[in-house]
Amino acid sequence: MKSKLWVVVFLAVVTLGGVWFVTQRGDDGSISAKNDQPGPVVTGTASGDGETAKAAATKPATRKPDVYFLPEAGTDKQDRVDLLARRQPRITGSRRLDPGRPVTSVDDGSFIHPRYSPDGLEVMFSTAGYKGIYVKALAGGPVRMITDEEGVGFSAHYNDEGDIVVKTTDGDSKLYHADGTPSDAPTKDPAKGSVGVFTQDDAILYRATAGAPAVPISEGDDRYYGGVVSPDGQHIVYNGVSTGLFIKRTDGEGLAVSLGEGYSPSWLPDGSGIVYNISVDDGHSMMASDLYMASVDGTVVSNLTNSPEIIELNPVVSPGGGEVSYEVDGVVWVSQLF
Repeated sequence: MKSKLWVVVFLAVVTLGGVWFVTQRGDDGSISAKNDQPGPVVTGTASGDGETAKAAATKPATRKPDVYFLPEAGTDKQDRVDLLARRQPRITGSRRLDPGRPVTSVDDGSFIHPRYSPDGLEVMFSTAGYKGIYVKALAGGPVRMITDEEGVGFSAHYNDEGDIVVKTTDGDSKLYHADGTPSDAPTKDPAKGSVGVFTQDDAILYRATAGAPAVPISEGDDRYYGGVVSPDGQHIVYNGVSTGLFIKRTDGEGLAVSLGEGYSPSWLPDGSGIVYNISVDDGHSMMASDLYMASVDGTVVSNLTNSPEIIELNPVVSPGGGEVSYEVDGVVWVSQLF
């Protein structure tokens, strides 16, 4: 009788232990303590009072932890910081941005795609969907609307005279003075048309002067786009849909410098390198982004921001080279470059 009782007790203990074991096993098969809760997606914190102020002054971005961004990520869930780390280049430089200050505020509206005026005293920007053009002085004052026309913000830029050149959704070019009044003068835009860098059949080409043969710049089977000529006219930075950023000479000679992942490049005034962002998105929302600087030969790369909790996008270097303007969750910022 006693032996039967011991058997019953033994079976009860085994059964209860199995139930406890199952309740402690997570969905992915790992065993966790009973009161364990999932940790936060963001494991780092922004450094410095300026970075804390930046996070507080801007709208929080939508972040989703369980999204796969890279084909090689496999089936395991990856967090946002791990994914960003996998996209980062090898850091060999020490350049950085200071915490910076906001040029616009949440009360002004939500803005994207900042661009400096030629004198470096104002910043031009657009709104979601590249609707409209707005300008604000770096010294302060109100935000001025140049136009609220649809789609003009994507290609809008300043010409050498300080006027704003825009292209409408119909393909027409318009010219606005800095005060917002339209100009009747012919639109001069030497960077477009038959001269300069352009895209044809998913390839990047460059024509130095009117009538000269176009020089193929991009190589390979990727689809290439963008194309920005350096201020000294010696190099072009462009994007491949699958292969990332490249820099190559405008004469087409030599091999292209591959920088890997990168978007929205902006040249330093002396043509010695570019500032750009490396970002992660889920196809709907931006999840993470930092600003980087790379030398024209790709040998020196610096992470300028290194702020896991702040999403910096669309950098542009000031005409003097000492500042960088960019957007953070709809607010335009400017930081000193060191």
